[in-house]
Amino acid sequence: MKRLLLSVLALCAAILLSAAYAPSAHATCVWEGKAPACNGKCRTGFKLIKTDKKGDGKKCVTGSKAYCCPAANVITRGAAPACNGKCKAGEIRVGDSKKGPNGKKCMTGKAAVCYNPRG
Repeated sequence: MKRLLLSVLALCAAILLSAAYAPSAHATCVWEGKAPACNGKCRTGFKLIKTDKKGDGKKCVTGSKAYCCPAANVITRGAAPACNGKCKAGEIRVGDSKKGPNGKKCMTGKAAVCYNPRG
């Protein structure tokens, strides 16, 4: 009986700790590529949001890092030619695009690249 009680308590503690330290919505978006020779590329099922020489830390000597989010959770908002995109409530703006969701070039403003953590 004592062993069962300890197991239940340990399980409850693990659940509470995992809820308290749950990753943020951005935790599902990742920087790919490691300095000094970065060559960052998105994995299958992920969409490239932006590239950067420094990204999440050390600067790349060659290549660049890639910021990638799950493709199913990424949407571009703001229709060309006057994009001026804004994310909806609950979405996180993770980048900008010079093209609207239909692939047409923005003449003014930028389209918003939004990440929906709920999919």
